[in-house]
Amino acid sequence: MKTRLVSYAMAVLALAGLWFLLLFTPLHKEQTSIALETKETQQQLADFKTIMDKLPRFLKTRQDLETERSTLNSRLYAKNDILRLFQKLRQQAQEKNLVITEISPPIDELLYLNSIIPDSNHAQLLSISLKLEGRYVDFGRFIGTVEQSDYFRGVNDCRIMGTKTGDGDIRLELGLNALLGSFKEKA
Repeated sequence: MKTRLVSYAMAVLALAGLWFLLLFTPLHKEQTSIALETKETQQQLADFKTIMDKLPRFLKTRQDLETERSTLNSRLYAKNDILRLFQKLRQQAQEKNLVITEISPPIDELLYLNSIIPDSNHAQLLSISLKLEGRYVDFGRFIGTVEQSDYFRGVNDCRIMGTKTGDGDIRLELGLNALLGSFKEKA
């Protein structure tokens, strides 16, 4: 009887082991996998909810940055305006038999133009320094032409360096304020 009892016990243990290996272990692995997937999905859902909560603020910030970029771009002085002004000055000097050796707006002036917000009621002015070579009479004619131009807004500095005898070309330095933007020659 004891051998029968031991055999039943062994059979029960064998069936329990077989049940554990064939049914419980795969089921437990599947439940663990499902729990892990559920946890990952919940984390993704939480991340998505966080993103959706922050999306309006992100879009607002993006719009604000675009507006600020547009404002900053509108505040920049127009490079083409300055280049047209320089070309106009060179043309006027050439017509009066003068040679411009240097045109230089001061860097601090250009930085200042970038730092201000243009006002439609106030024009942007640029301080320009010109170095020219030529004769006295031609220089006088050039100054007369510049003073009659729409862009002219005043002289800051004028230096004439010549020879003692007054013959030959002289060096001239002229500082003036010029209006940026479109300009036309006065009739």
